Amino acid sequence: MATLGSIRSAIFPAAVPARPLTPQELERDVTWVRVLKAGGAGIDALEAGDLVILPASAVPAPAPDGDAMEELAARLVTVQCAALLLCGDGPDDVARARIDALAAAAHRAGVPALRLSPADPPALERSAIAYLVNQQAEVDRRAAELDGQLARLALAGGGLSTLAAAIGEFLGRAVAIENPGGETLAIHAPAEPAAAAAAAARYLSRTLGSIAALRVVIPAAPGERGSGGRLLLLGDEPARELERVAGERVAGVLGLELARVAALDQVRDELRRAEPLPADGPPWVVMMARQGPAEPAGSDRVSTDRVDEPRAQAARERIRAGLRAIAPARRLRLRGTAESLELRMVAAVAPDDAGGAALATEIAAYLGRTVALSRPFPDAVSRPAAEAAARSTLEAAEAMGQPPRLAYAARLPAYQLLGSLDQIPGGSRQARLLLAPILASRPASRRQRLETLRAVLDSGGFGEAAAVLGVHRNTIAYRIEAIERETGWNLHDPDLRLALRVAIRIAEHDGA
Repeated sequence: MATLGSIRSAIFPAAVPARPLTPQELERDVTWVRVLKAGGAGIDALEAGDLVILPASAVPAPAPDGDAMEELAARLVTVQCAALLLCGDGPDDVARARIDALAAAAHRAGVPALRLSPADPPALERSAIAYLVNQQAEVDRRAAELDGQLARLALAGGGLSTLAAAIGEFLGRAVAIENPGGETLAIHAPAEPAAAAAAAARYLSRTLGSIAALRVVIPAAPGERGSGGRLLLLGDEPARELERVAGERVAGVLGLELARVAALDQVRDELRRAEPLPADGPPWVVMMARQGPAEPAGSDRVSTDRVDEPRAQAARERIRAGLRAIAPARRLRLRGTAESLELRMVAAVAPDDAGGAALATEIAAYLGRTVALSRPFPDAVSRPAAEAAARSTLEAAEAMGQPPRLAYAARLPAYQLLGSLDQIPGGSRQARLLLAPILASRPASRRQRLETLRAVLDSGGFGEAAAVLGVHRNTIAYRIEAIERETGWNLHDPDLRLALRVAIRIAEHDGA
């Protein structure tokens, strides 16, 4: 059996009583829930123990031959209803006065009356009945409802203040969110009950005593150092069951939001110390390549991959100086130092260079290695995220058998998929079986056939393939004709083309 106190705590904790409820009233048994309609429809069906929900639109108007408010209150007493829940506000001052009059009449008659605004009477009825049937399941559902609301607000970028307000209004209690050091990050006190504002004021003044009825530890997000914190439900009233369950439920969402706040604070701190972005932007892009010791492509200097570190560092400095000469500082800035693991560059996107591809192509040709390219970004705050995306893209592209010269962050899932082809169960064996007719030949012939086949499969036709390989179109046509004749393949078959492209990727990854 549910009591008025327990169902209020679980279903409508934000409801404000017309007067303080006595312990005896909170212990009243609630057996069912009914919604009264306009004109008093449904009043004859009331039974002892009913929780009566009355929408503001259904509050009776004063009658010339009697007091409708007193009559309704007397009827509630006669049938021994558990309580009256007034939902919503009237559309004008007159309607609000009628609601106040009904609450006062219920008080005089000895019927506990509570007010809740805003409210959805049918939804309240369903929730209250579900609680009566299965109390714990309904508490869990209500906690999940708050969790989902916070997740939506967080995804919309509402921030900690918005999340704290949502929690406070949902639970009808003042709440505060702190970081691990105890610093207040957000606080909210709902307009009602009045005790909420007093509890928030006591907390802000750091008055010792029963400030928090419940403290919930907010865990740090995985891999995020320095995040986490605490959720405090403020006030002297003991924590209710819904508050305990909901507090534990929403801790995960709050942990992610606190991690995001900590990351943004770190980014802002870094930006205060970071060098300026190229003046020709926005937008900008981040370009990233591996910073190895070797000389750039086409250099006649000796590779430094087997020399001592001072010479290797000097070679890296020469490469960095060459990169600075490719474009002026107002368009291209080099980040980091010669000791960095990657070559990190920020480039302003020119109007005639969509996404910075032309400049990245020039840089990749100079370095002779893969260059990863982020999506364009509009402001300095977005640079760290663009840099992280470029780094992830570079790593994914390098995991492929033959990484592309330019790797685009927008294609990161494709690189990750292609880079994991070797992990397909039996994939290497099946690839070799499919390619066996062209692998069973001398190394030079095998290499030529694989290069020709890949160029044709990856391009739109023989002409493009010929341009890639630097041969005549008729040469490509002759080679493909020979491959189809010896293997029995029909390279116009889309399923076979797809399978061959995957098999070649796997063979390249295996070093075949």
